[in-house]
Amino acid sequence: MLYAFVKRLGKRLLYDIRRKIKRLRTEKGITQEALAEEINVPRSAIAKWETNSGVPEVSNLIMISRIFDISVDELVDDTRTIDKTEVKTEKKSDCSEYAGNFYDIELNGWNDGIEDVLIINEDEDFLFYQKPLKRKNVFGLIGKKYITSLKASKPSDIAQKDIKVIDKNYFCSKHVLVELAVKEGFIKGFFDFRNDDYQDVVIQSFTDSRVLLMFGKELDINTISKIEELEVMA
Repeated sequence: MLYAFVKRLGKRLLYDIRRKIKRLRTEKGITQEALAEEINVPRSAIAKWETNSGVPEVSNLIMISRIFDISVDELVDDTRTIDKTEVKTEKKSDCSEYAGNFYDIELNGWNDGIEDVLIINEDEDFLFYQKPLKRKNVFGLIGKKYITSLKASKPSDIAQKDIKVIDKNYFCSKHVLVELAVKEGFIKGFFDFRNDDYQDVVIQSFTDSRVLLMFGKELDINTISKIEELEVMA
């Protein structure tokens, strides 16, 4: 079956698959080991695919397309190329409007908000913040679609040059708390137990639509209400 599939694809198409997998992987900053873990194949399989020594099974092609948020057609069609402009890069916004104050952020429904934080960056989906915890700063993000109120809580005397600007990639390979938006009609703590599984997880990478966790789990990025790094004891 695999031989027939390879024959049907042809050498030129195999070349395009190799080139596209390697390009997508490197531009997303994903190692061969990490991609192999996501697909549940040996790292040597990724190396073979990227050197034309082998070809992914159809099921693996589907997994690859999901990880990189493209269609299978884009992955295997030799008439369609993936330009760098098609791969979204993090866009840092000007957050000067938030300078000079700490903020309280309230979220809709039963979703937990946060108090007395500095807003340090934003993208299309999230506001990024830092807050003091003991003698260090803790960083997090809040899902914009769940924000109902953003109010200045107190003045800040922290100079803009002393504020660390981060994006989603800051949270990769860190222990974090992930909170999922509580569904409408659910009472938090009684009927919606999804957050119990994400009290301490490690984020592997982000795609445009998903958050990929270690050990194969993934989350819809639209369901994220908050991510905050955890203080890990040495």
